[in-house]
Amino acid sequence: MQLGQDARIPLPGSRFEDSLAGLPSKRRVAIRRERRASTEAGYELRTLRRSECADSAGALLAQLQQRHGHAADPGVMARLLRDQADGMADSGVVLAAYADGRMVAFSPSYRHAGTVWLRATGYDYARLRGAHEYFNLFYYLPIEDAYAHGATTLHRGMESLRAKTLRGAVTSPLWAIEGARADTGTD
Repeated sequence: MQLGQDARIPLPGSRFEDSLAGLPSKRRVAIRRERRASTEAGYELRTLRRSECADSAGALLAQLQQRHGHAADPGVMARLLRDQADGMADSGVVLAAYADGRMVAFSPSYRHAGTVWLRATGYDYARLRGAHEYFNLFYYLPIEDAYAHGATTLHRGMESLRAKTLRGAVTSPLWAIEGARADTGTD
């Protein structure tokens, strides 16, 4: 049974511009404009460990969840991020944008086997500067980070497939076997 589609962005070459080469000219122009707007917004960009920013990131993750109609407690979200950091030996990185000394957006990821795996993002919507923060923190900065660490793929997940394919993602089906019985080791 097909469960849906999964998206990944192949990263040919060795730099961000190489990732744009296969996109239509109009899309490349739009992406460059979105990146420029983010640069001009003047955010301070930092690369952190999850353990360094779980409380700040948890508050932003809660805002994202609430914006999409889900109940989310900032403390619970911070605990989730700390648990993920503990479970992965704090191996993931967080790309974060700061304004006036406060985190206003973040994007956590893990690097493994030539792929950068993104999990979630979060935003302080009241402090954003209207500079395409979502696209920059969820696509463009992770692509730059992936290239910097020799990755060849950025894994993007199952949701918002249209936005992902507009930015170079390819999709593949996710499958499950119906009726499969787990072997419990007992007869």
